[in-house]
Amino acid sequence: MSNHVVSMTGFGRASAMVGARTVSVEIRSLNHRGLDVKVRSHDVRLAAEVETEVLRVVRQRLTRGSVAVSVSDETTDGPGTSVDLTRVRQLHAALEGLRKELGLDGPVDLATVGAFLGANRMGPVAELAAAGWPALAPAVEEALDGLVAMRAHEGRAMVTDLGSRLANLRLLVENIAGLATRVPDRAARRLADRLAALVDTTPAIDPARLAHEVAILAERFDVSEEIARLRAHLGHLGMLLEGKGKDSPGRRMDFLAQEIGRELNTLGGKIQDAEISALVIDGKAELEKLREQAQNIE
Repeated sequence: MSNHVVSMTGFGRASAMVGARTVSVEIRSLNHRGLDVKVRSHDVRLAAEVETEVLRVVRQRLTRGSVAVSVSDETTDGPGTSVDLTRVRQLHAALEGLRKELGLDGPVDLATVGAFLGANRMGPVAELAAAGWPALAPAVEEALDGLVAMRAHEGRAMVTDLGSRLANLRLLVENIAGLATRVPDRAARRLADRLAALVDTTPAIDPARLAHEVAILAERFDVSEEIARLRAHLGHLGMLLEGKGKDSPGRRMDFLAQEIGRELNTLGGKIQDAEISALVIDGKAELEKLREQAQNIE
């Protein structure tokens, strides 16, 4: 199993003590044509230098995906924190007066007051200065480790599914190749039958001319080049699934899927045969499922 084939979907989380504050880092990724990294912070303001370092580390580890990095201050108040009783009483009185004015049932309880206090918390947002990056960096790396591990796990499952799709496509192509070798002979027989039906009203057919027409039919229905290219594309796809290609095979798989689709269209257009047309349709359906999976590979 290749280490190169990984999903673009993943999640990782970690936390670190930065000074007296607990800061968490969450990293999520989804599929994307390139690498798009966004850094957001909650209850903490990141210095420009810190955000730059976060972007640098993420880009060193990932090559594709829409990546969202969330940095949050999760510092909780300790048991010694004092409660502003005056403010609690004022807020309770204000909420109770509003309840009566609106004619709402039931008194205002402390849970409601606490919710309003949390929603309207005053005070400056903590800043994570450039000096705090060394303390935050391990959390970023740990979150990335979790995300990469999840992407690798999903990648292994995807390769199993893609391998099954690839095997089905190879079988379909070989079945088409077998049927295609018989198409010129069947076309020649149909031509001969038509001519035989006209024998009473048509002058004798020159055997040389008949042979020439049969040769034209054989050339018209020859799909050996399309079959050869399909086999080559499927072989290349198999190498990528086995990890024998370069890093980030997702784009190459997507390109190969497009090329396979074009060859199937060309082949189906050249041979107007019911059996082959049915196999081409099956091949396109299998190819679309393969392509959907490949688009989520890094």
